[in-house]
Amino acid sequence: MPEPTVLKHTGKENGTYIRVAGTSRQADAVKLKELELEGTYASWDEQICNGYEVTKEAIDKLCQDIHKYMKSAIDSSEEKRSIPVITVEHLLNWKLLKKSGNQLLAANSFILLTSDYFRFAKIQCALFKGNDRDEFLDKKEYSGPLYEQIEEAYRFVLRHINRSAEINGLLRKERYELPVGAIREMIINAQCHRSFMDSSCVQVALYDDRLEITSPGMLYGGLTLKEAVNGRSKIRNKAIAEVFSRMELIEGWGTGIRRIIKRAEEYQLRTPEFTEIGDTFRVNLFRKEEKKPIKSQ
Repeated sequence: MPEPTVLKHTGKENGTYIRVAGTSRQADAVKLKELELEGTYASWDEQICNGYEVTKEAIDKLCQDIHKYMKSAIDSSEEKRSIPVITVEHLLNWKLLKKSGNQLLAANSFILLTSDYFRFAKIQCALFKGNDRDEFLDKKEYSGPLYEQIEEAYRFVLRHINRSAEINGLLRKERYELPVGAIREMIINAQCHRSFMDSSCVQVALYDDRLEITSPGMLYGGLTLKEAVNGRSKIRNKAIAEVFSRMELIEGWGTGIRRIIKRAEEYQLRTPEFTEIGDTFRVNLFRKEEKKPIKSQ
C-alpha cells in the first residue's frame, strides 16, 4: 500500500490520502485500519477472532493437510520420512492459535485455513464467451479452507482451457495451452496476498483471449509494480504466508511474478500484464491468438 499523507487540520479519518496510479485519493475506513495494523507490524490474519470455537477436529485436519502438502513436495522417500508430524505447537508458533490459560483462541488465519466462516473469503470462477463479461458459459464459487479453494480454482481453469498430446517415444504427455505452473502461481498469489479486510472475493475469469485473476487489495506496504516485478515483496498476511511456505505453495523469496513471466516466455506467449485497478490487483495471462475460443465443458 502506498505511503499515506495525513492532513493534520482535517484529522486522520478525513485527512489521510494515499497515492494511486499517480494521483492522491482519500483513504477509506478499510485502508485506515490496514495502515494502523501495518504501523504496529501486525497483520489482520494474526488477530484473534473472539468467540470462535476451536475444535480438535479442525486442528487435526489442518495439521494432517499441512503434513501431506509437505510430503507431496518431496520426491525422496528418505526425506519424506524425515518430515515431522505437525502438531498444535506448530500452529501456536505460526500464530494461527494463541493460548489463554487452558483455552485455545483462533486467529483469523486459523479460521481461513479450516472453515468457511468468513463469507467473503472465497474464489469466484467464471468462463465467459468472448473477451468481456457479457455472457457466462460456466461459473463456480469455492469456499472452505483457502488451500482447498486454490485446488478447486486450479482444476476449474484446467477444465476449460485447450490441451494437446505430445508423443515422446512410447510416452504420451498432455500439454495445456497455458503454462500450468503460471496458472497455479497466479491463483496462489491472489489467495495469499489479498486483503481480507476487503469484503470482495478473489475472481478467476477465463476469456477467449486471456486468463484474468483479480484479488482484493492493492500492493502492500508501499510496494510498486516495478519493485514487485523485480522480486521485492512485502507480506500482508504473515501467518497464512508462513503456512503456505511450509506447504511449499509459495517460496517466500518474492519470485512469484517473475516465475509467471518466465513461464509465459517459455510458452512464447505475450508478456503477462500486472495492474492495480482501484483497490484491486489484477494479473492477465494471455492466450495465443491462433487458439480456438475456449468452450464450456
